[in-house]
Amino acid sequence: MLELRRPELDLFSSFIEFIEEMRAHGQQLWGPYLPKEDELPQDFVSRLNLRETAPEAPFVPETIYWGVVDGNVIGRISLRHRLEGNLSLVGGHIGYEVRPSYRGRGFAKEMLRQVLLTPRAKAIGRLLLTCSPNNPASNRTILANGGVFDKTVFVDFIHDERNHYWITAQS
Repeated sequence: MLELRRPELDLFSSFIEFIEEMRAHGQQLWGPYLPKEDELPQDFVSRLNLRETAPEAPFVPETIYWGVVDGNVIGRISLRHRLEGNLSLVGGHIGYEVRPSYRGRGFAKEMLRQVLLTPRAKAIGRLLLTCSPNNPASNRTILANGGVFDKTVFVDFIHDERNHYWITAQS
C-alpha cells in the first residue's frame, strides 16, 4: 500500500537509499531535491518542507511528497503551485521519479492519482504535466490519470522534446 508523506527525518536514510539506487542505474534526482554537501538530515528535511511556503530563488512554491511503501521511500512527487519561466515548457505543475526496483508496478500512477486528490491540486484545477516522448511509462502514467495530450514541443535549452498533457483535478 503506497502512501504519500511529506519529507520526514525518520525517512531520511530510506530517501538516501532511493537516491543511491537511482544513481546506480545512471539516473539522478534534480539537485534541489538532494541534500546539500554537509547539510544535516534535519536541515535537509526542513528545507524541502519549507519549499511549500518559502522556496529558495528561483523556485516556485511546491509541495513535496515521498512515496512510501512498507516504510521505504520508493519515489518522489512534487506539486508546483504555479508555473513560471521554463516550467511551462519542461517540468509543469507535477514532477516525479520512482525507484528503479519499484518500477512497472503502478506506483507512479498511484502517486500521481493521490497528488491529484489533494486540496492544493484541486485549487489549481488545470495542471500541466510534461514528459519525454521517449518515456512510454510516464506517458502512460499521465494518460491513466486523465491526462489530455496537448502538443509536443522542442525545448531549446535542453535540446530535446517534451509532450505536454493537461489534467483537471476535480474539486
